[in-house]
Amino acid sequence: MQESEQVFFITVASMGVALILAVFKFAYKSKCEEVDVCCIHIKRNVQAEIKYDIEHPADDDDETEKNKV
Repeated sequence: MQESEQVFFITVASMGVALILAVFKFAYKSKCEEVDVCCIHIKRNVQAEIKYDIEHPADDDDETEKNKV
């Protein structure tokens, strides 16, 4: 395998891994209770996450960080 082919395949593999990580990040932040993908079945209890988000809005976190500086 030539050097240019190696660079191409490393680039394609890196983009594939980045895409998979982006999908996992989106799935983690979503509030879906059940997800079925092929043979993978994921069931989450999102009530605790929703309650936490209501009690701790993201805007409050930004304000606290600004006050610390």
